[in-house]
Amino acid sequence: MSDIVSFADVAQPTVSFSRSEPADALVLKLIDTKWFQRLRDISQTANTRLVYMFSEHSRFGHSIGVAYLAKLLLESLEEHQPEKVRQYRSAIQAAALLHDIGHIAPGSHTAYTTWFPNSIDAHEQIGCQIIREDPEISAILKEIGPELPELVTRILQEDDTLPPWTWEVISGGAWNADRGNWCIVDSVMAGVSYGQYNVAALIGSLHISDDQNLAIRENRLDALMHFSLSRHAMYRQIYQHRTLMAADMLNVAIAKRLRDLAEDTYFADAPMKSVLNSTTPVELSLQTIFQMREGWWRYHLLQWQDSPDPILADLTQRLLHRRLLKTVRILPDEDAELLLAKAEEAVRSTGYDPSYYLHRFRLSHMHRGDSKHALKVLQDNGQLVSLGNAEPLFEQLVEETDTPQREWLALPAEAKEQLGRKR
Repeated sequence: MSDIVSFADVAQPTVSFSRSEPADALVLKLIDTKWFQRLRDISQTANTRLVYMFSEHSRFGHSIGVAYLAKLLLESLEEHQPEKVRQYRSAIQAAALLHDIGHIAPGSHTAYTTWFPNSIDAHEQIGCQIIREDPEISAILKEIGPELPELVTRILQEDDTLPPWTWEVISGGAWNADRGNWCIVDSVMAGVSYGQYNVAALIGSLHISDDQNLAIRENRLDALMHFSLSRHAMYRQIYQHRTLMAADMLNVAIAKRLRDLAEDTYFADAPMKSVLNSTTPVELSLQTIFQMREGWWRYHLLQWQDSPDPILADLTQRLLHRRLLKTVRILPDEDAELLLAKAEEAVRSTGYDPSYYLHRFRLSHMHRGDSKHALKVLQDNGQLVSLGNAEPLFEQLVEETDTPQREWLALPAEAKEQLGRKR
């Protein structure tokens, strides 16, 4: 048996782990668990495939890629500060691999707006519950040490009793192993080049500062800013594509219609009934979460497209056959409430119920929080300064985030035409 286990990957020339390295061996064991294998059935980018046709990839490959970037960074840090890194290396690599294990269908983050629009995304909380309660994962971690399951969850929860660099590897501001992977992978799978950046230069420039945070050496700020601009473009051109956002609104409308109908009037298996009877994700049992996969969601869509309820059938067919809602931009100087009232009238007059066919949504702030949690910059004289002070371009990206959010309406094509709005 070869000591090195390699994975074909679209982001890195080689993704490999060594069975002779304890932290790597732990990652390889965890990959074979049933909960991690489940990530093959959880979409990485949800409805993005309706805009970028090859975006069909899963959280499985992404999570392995995150573990690999964390491994590369920890190896680099360990060369210079071995005493700080060795005691945490296995826990950090395990946390990097398992960071998305709590995601659900449809479409990871999209699932929370679908099923629980008034609740927060709880995949980290659910992931920590899985790590603590699943006997298979817990047993593998405890082989390294009885305290390891708890240490892994503390890293994922950004526990303030830990040295900050331990969790900044995975979830720190500016660059981290999670963002560092999805930026490239999602770009490649979408068939665009927005997400490419110099991974090796960025990782090689990171350092653990005296205050126990990750810091980047000033001479490689170019690599970090290249990444920041790549990430910015990925949000603008892919994740916040307005057609994609309109598709997500159909998910929301379908879930709302199901909850408004009598339970015995549509097809639903036991996990689906459990989801629809829950108001927050933390109410779901691990048994239900384990079964919430893309195939499960799509099978239900195929049943609902023939529903005797015309609204449920139409909404489902729109999503299945890509007859999506159209979008109308709410312009900065426009009276949003007046436009909403006109849109509601247009939706009703074209024969649709605004409860399901008119949606208002805002684009999320992509850099929010980065100004507080971004990497510090290690200057040549040994001083640490904020990233915004060291690089004005980063400060401009954060300032753009603080401008008023862009808002849109999603509604049927006939209603948009009646509003007199072109593209």
